[in-house]
Formats: sequence, C-alpha cells, structure tokens
Amino acid sequence: MQITVTAIELELMECNTRIPFRFGVHTLTEAPMAVATLHAETSDGTPLVGYTSELLVPRWFEKNLERSVEGDIESLVDSIQVAGQILLDGTKASVFDHYWRTFEDRVLSVPVTAADRLTRGFGCAIWERAMMDAACRGVGVSFIDALECDLFKIKPDRFHPGLAGWKFYPAPLPTTIAVRHTVGLLDDLEEASEGAPEDGLPVTLVEDIRRHGLAWFKVKVGGDPQQDLERLHRVAQVLEREASPGYRVTLDGNEQYADPAQLALVLEDLSAKSPGSTFIESIVSIEQPVPRSLTFEESAHPGELAKFAPVIIDEADHGPEAFPEALRLGYRGVSAKNCKGVARSIAHQGLCDIHQGAAFISGEDLTNLPPWGLHQDLLTVAALGLHHVERNGHHYFRGLDHLPDSEVATLVKDHPDLYRGIGDGAELHIEDGNLSIRSLDCEGYGCTVEPAAHQRRSVLAKRAEEKG
Repeated sequence: MQITVTAIELELMECNTRIPFRFGVHTLTEAPMAVATLHAETSDGTPLVGYTSELLVPRWFEKNLERSVEGDIESLVDSIQVAGQILLDGTKASVFDHYWRTFEDRVLSVPVTAADRLTRGFGCAIWERAMMDAACRGVGVSFIDALECDLFKIKPDRFHPGLAGWKFYPAPLPTTIAVRHTVGLLDDLEEASEGAPEDGLPVTLVEDIRRHGLAWFKVKVGGDPQQDLERLHRVAQVLEREASPGYRVTLDGNEQYADPAQLALVLEDLSAKSPGSTFIESIVSIEQPVPRSLTFEESAHPGELAKFAPVIIDEADHGPEAFPEALRLGYRGVSAKNCKGVARSIAHQGLCDIHQGAAFISGEDLTNLPPWGLHQDLLTVAALGLHHVERNGHHYFRGLDHLPDSEVATLVKDHPDLYRGIGDGAELHIEDGNLSIRSLDCEGYGCTVEPAAHQRRSVLAKRAEEKG
C-alpha cells in the first residue's frame, strides 16, 4: 500500500498531575498532551486519516538543565513539525518508506554524539504511528492484522543489514497484559503525605497494590547510594507485606549512576538481610543506570551490576547503532517505547532473535495517557510478545479527566474492558494486576475514537499564521 501525505495537524491540551512524578532530574507536575492528525490518500485517491498522541514529557529526551522546561517542550513540538513537513512534499510511498525518509533526514544525518538525537527521532515516530493508524483505518484492519499482512512494508534490515532475510511475526493479541507499576522517587509508600489528593484513586503504594492486585513493579533510584538504600529497603518491606509471593521488579536508574559499581554496592547491602534479599531476587532487569553519554565507554559497562540482573539501555538508545554496541559491552536488553518508533522496536526484536535468547526487549513507558498513545503502545508491546509493560499515567493523572467528555463516553462504550467509570469520569481498569486489551483488536491502531473538534489548542496553524 502506497500513500501520499496531504496534510498534518497538531493540537495540544495541558494536563496536570494529581501526584508529582519525580524521575531522574525532573519532577513532572504538568505537561501538554500532543494530538497529531495525519491526512493522506491512496494511489486511487481514497482519503485516509490517522491519529496518535503523546504526553510531551520534558527532561527525558534531553537532560539539559540549562534549558527551561518550556524550551524542552518546544523542542519536541519543533521535532514533530519538522518531521511532518518532510512528509508533505507529494511523495508517494509505503508507510515505512515515508517514516524512513524522515528518520534519515532527522536522525541519521547527525552524529551519534548529537544531544538531540532522541528528540529528532520523536517527531519521526509520531507521524509513523499516525500513518499506521491511517493505513489500518483505510483498509479496515487491526494493527496486528496489518503487521501480519505486511501492510506497512517494514524493512528491518534498513536499521541493521544483518536482518536481511529475517521476518517479523507478530504475537497473537493476548486477552490481558500485566501492568508494571511505577514507584517514583516522591511516591508515598504507606501513608499519604500532607496535601495528597482525595479523589477516589490510590495515593500510596500500599493502596495501589490493594486496589489493583499488582504483581509487577518498576522502582526508580535517585543516584544517592545511602538514600537509595534506605528507600529500596522501605519499598522491599511494603512488597514483602502487601504483594503476592513471586512479585517481580525492574529498577530504573534514569542515568543517575555515573559509576554502576556504586549501584551494585547498594544492591549488595540491600541483599544482606530480608526483606531486601527477597527484593533482590525479584529483580528481572536494571534499566539505564549510567548517563547516556557514558553508556558506551568501556569503563562504564555493566560489570558487577550485571550479577544482580541483566542491564538494559533506554535513554542511550539514540539510533540503530546503539543496541548492537550495548550488547557488545555486556548490556542484555533495550526498552520498547513508541516515542522511539514502532519499526525500531521491531528491528530490535530481530536483533534479539538472532542472538538466540541472549538479548531481550522490555516494555517501558513515557507516561502514556489515553487514548491513542496508550492504546498504540499496548498493541506494540503485545505484538512483540511481551507479557508485562510499565504503566504509570493512570497513577500520576486522574483517569480520563484530561479528555473531552465526548471522547470519554466513546472510550467507555467501545473499550469497556479497558476502562470503568469512577465518580463523574472514568479510569483505566486494572484487575488482578492486568489490563484486558481484547477491545484493541479493532480497525485502526487500537483506538476507535476520533479527536473531538475545537477542544484543543492548534499549534501548527498558529505557527503558520505567525509566519504569514
């Protein structure tokens, strides 16, 4: 299937957290959600339209503390706009070829040391997903079916020549997928702090476990060995008491340990006695402990830390060369995030396959909010055959309060397994630690909803007016 992109739109809506989310160097309390709309037509002139969305989270794509949070968000908007303009040149191509030419122009054209490589790739990934949604809606197929029939014409060997001849077979859509609940650095563990919201949703880790039946957790560390040791011990006590036996954990360093041996010492001390020893045994992976700029230095390879669990890269995954080099240095895995690209994750799966079990993908989150970004991310990790994925938007934001009423009503009606009513709104429905996702098997990239008109602030149109 070949398409010509005819128009793009980008709208923003401000979203406020109910609980502050601290990860790495930043505490998130508000951010705009971008909703992107792409118009296209097929070779015979049939019109297509597709959607995607993403919370524009600052201080992740680039940890540049000299730039304001507003400047960080503006750089993400710029990335979306520039990548979109590349698509508007009248070229007719497959979805993947359109994506690839934006990726070549925006990412592969700059050095691997460029600080904004992830930012540049973000804009490409936004339009990749919108094109995928448009193609699926136009043909009347689901995302999984589209992958099975190669509707997008993805070519993994463009990323890694060694994948020539390798073919991706999407996993069947499961009934459920396990939620890996984020425990942020400021999250209350047992007792709600002063000023905590009283909005009918859990505030503390204990409340989340009891309400949702959680068994998977993603625990943040902050870079101060003593503080991390004390907090991890407290988290371990809560999980020992509240979570079911056999709970599992991933640790997220968010680039906070320049020397991974320091984190290894923290874990060594934690393992000295129960419940720390049980907590250590539950760790299945350790994510990006080292700053991205040091990740590929021989002196910063996983070393002693890898004795506790496989170490994976996340922020350091800035381009096609990153994962192979990480594997060479002793890392074992890489994050799957739709903000880095769908086809890129599929190519990562190819590398894992040719390494025959010595490498793996972990489903991670950049605070995905419903509907489009969340649904699409869930489908991507499901297609990769992953059984658990980090989810945190439901915890740091109140349900679907960030959406217009008409969109909420459609979501609850069309995806009743994924959402349930709460007060005057709705929330993500997590039961026994799982999300039911069968309703994502629908036409399009997992979401039946179309953005409500005149409910968000148009960005590209405003910019065009200012330039005009």
